[in-house]
Amino acid sequence: MNKAKLKKLAITLDEFGRDFTDEDRKIIEAEKKYYYLVVTLRKMRGSLGFTQEKLSKLSNLPRTTITRVESGSRNATIQTLMAMAGSMGKTIELRLV
Repeated sequence: MNKAKLKKLAITLDEFGRDFTDEDRKIIEAEKKYYYLVVTLRKMRGSLGFTQEKLSKLSNLPRTTITRVESGSRNATIQTLMAMAGSMGKTIELRLV
């Protein structure tokens, strides 16, 4: 597809978000925070040299749970996130603000 056709199909971020309600923006922010958490867990696991299988054994969770949490396809429980973090020598801190 050439640039002219692509430009006709594209919109700016401002145009995209123009009709978002305050509730829509809250949902997006919550999703961004969750995504940041799972990406951080995945990077931490990698930096420690752990495979998903190793983290699975250390956290006593099925490897498929680790995969689903890291991909964002599973809405993990706090208990699951704490088990993953604890197995890597970290803690999860929750705050109500």
